[in-house]
Amino acid sequence: MIKKLSIIIPVFNEKETIYKLLGIVQRVVLIRNIEKELIVVDDCSTDGSLDEIKRYISETPDHLVTLVQHQNNIGKGGSIRTGIQKATGDYTIIQDADLELNPSEYNQLLEPILNNTADIVYGSRFIGSSKHEKESAAHRMANHFLTWLGNLVNGVKLTDMQTCYKLVPTKVFKELKLKEKRFAFDSEITARLAKYKELKWAEVAITYEPRTQKEGKKIGYIDGFRAIYSIIRYGWFAKK
Repeated sequence: MIKKLSIIIPVFNEKETIYKLLGIVQRVVLIRNIEKELIVVDDCSTDGSLDEIKRYISETPDHLVTLVQHQNNIGKGGSIRTGIQKATGDYTIIQDADLELNPSEYNQLLEPILNNTADIVYGSRFIGSSKHEKESAAHRMANHFLTWLGNLVNGVKLTDMQTCYKLVPTKVFKELKLKEKRFAFDSEITARLAKYKELKWAEVAITYEPRTQKEGKKIGYIDGFRAIYSIIRYGWFAKK
């Protein structure tokens, strides 16, 4: 039974989208009257993102938002580690501060949990989808390669390991000894979760509106190499 969903939103220099994103998340009505808990972690933004977050909080006082501010930039993975410490929901999901994914699809991820067919649910951007106009071929190929390697090393069957939408039991999430600070977090958490052999996995299709580098996309080829390292390091040589 899920009574509350914790939503961790790591933010770094997303001034153009964070206010709108918070409004979208707040307007989502979860199935079975599940309560939402919003945890926003500002990772020492320098573009005014923090002002936009505070503006949203002040203008919508009936919408409870927990805001945590980093004094130094430590990366997306580090922000998620900060956020999970504050989470009190039965399950936790991660929400990027951009508008690439649609928060209204939380319910699609919750359904396998509520139907007792899964314990962990990933939202896949690639199930039944072709390359998006804005999505670079190199980025799509890199995602497919990393997912293939992750499946091989971790013994799972995913189509999109690097997805932002990972729905995980909060108790399990808090147990993980996560170390990665940047985008290799996705590879690490998958490797560590795969060690919980008793947990059932599922993927559901989600929609995806990718940004370009000019529009603010931050992941680069160095993150890809770190992801490969993380798959092998945490898949073969680390415990939970």
